[in-house]
Amino acid sequence: MIRKNNDKTNIEDIKTRSQRYDYKIGGSNLTVELEDALFGKINGYEEMLDKPMVDNFVDTVVSAVKKYTTKYNPVPKTITISRSEHKKKEQEPHESKSLLHLQKPVWGMDDVCIDSVSKEQIMAALTIIRNKDKIYGEWGLHKVFKNNRSVVLNFYGPSGTGKSIMAEAIAGYLERDMLAVNYSELESKYVGETPKNISEIFKHAEATGAVIVFDEADSFLGKRLTNVSQSADYGVNVTRSVMLMEIEKYSGVVIFTTNLIKNYDEAFKRRILANVEFKLPDEDARKQIWKTHIPAELPVASDVTPETLAGLYKDISGADIKDMVLYASVACIRDSRSRLGLADFGNAYEYISKRNTYDTDAAGSFEVTTTEITQEEYERQTGGTK
Repeated sequence: MIRKNNDKTNIEDIKTRSQRYDYKIGGSNLTVELEDALFGKINGYEEMLDKPMVDNFVDTVVSAVKKYTTKYNPVPKTITISRSEHKKKEQEPHESKSLLHLQKPVWGMDDVCIDSVSKEQIMAALTIIRNKDKIYGEWGLHKVFKNNRSVVLNFYGPSGTGKSIMAEAIAGYLERDMLAVNYSELESKYVGETPKNISEIFKHAEATGAVIVFDEADSFLGKRLTNVSQSADYGVNVTRSVMLMEIEKYSGVVIFTTNLIKNYDEAFKRRILANVEFKLPDEDARKQIWKTHIPAELPVASDVTPETLAGLYKDISGADIKDMVLYASVACIRDSRSRLGLADFGNAYEYISKRNTYDTDAAGSFEVTTTEITQEEYERQTGGTK
């Protein structure tokens, strides 16, 4: 119940504990956890204090989730609400650490099969990166490109076409570590922490020389701003603006990967050095990928060859081919057969085809614009100057 300060009701043994609320939104489950709900004994019975007010607050949060859920911002599994500054400060270092995990590249340039035009774009960008001192310093191009110290690449195309693997291969080619960040990890559960997380990522990469890779960038750079509340609109804009300012200051390599480039903010498009399209492989490319993914030890029938498989199965990605080999192997084992036949790969292709029904144009096209923030606002959002 709601109790005023002059309420004479005797409340004893006041304590805090977590209170959980479970909801079903569409086909998804959502848990809202209030970390420090107040409980006390009233007339000998333990009750949540100010329960109607708390329930109303949680219902408001859930209503907002229902209203603003999209394909690219799905229903979260858990929302944690904390009113304790002490608890928040204890958890922040753990969150920051998870975003700053450096990876040693395991893929090389020869491990990714892409068309010659896209490969040439990437090699041109790598030439700029490796000869940056000569181009901008010795040859004086720093006078022309005063605000273009970072090298920003954008890889776009269907899922499974090698965008993330190529990003890792580039880090290996440059003999650098990789700092891979997924937007779902970047976006903090605490309101206002995302800009600080972005700033920390760039600081860490600057100190270590790592290549920053933002996966699923369309969910961040192309996040719809229409039909949202004023506060949510402001928060998204600040986050994007901080990203732009960090890119301007950064002297290293940033790679974005996306499926929906047409929904990118124009401000980001202007800062991209190379937009590289990753297409589904043609027959020659599929042949090479099949050769890579069928090891010599795999027991296959005599008619199962890379050439045959490349001709039979079209409109599939490298990731699809890899999974088809796995599914065909599983089918062979389950049937207690000694060799994989074409029928196994045919069944695997049917399975893959069913999962590849998502239309990348289904989300439609919409305009996204980022309004620049002041240096003062940047420092307030990120916790200081860089």
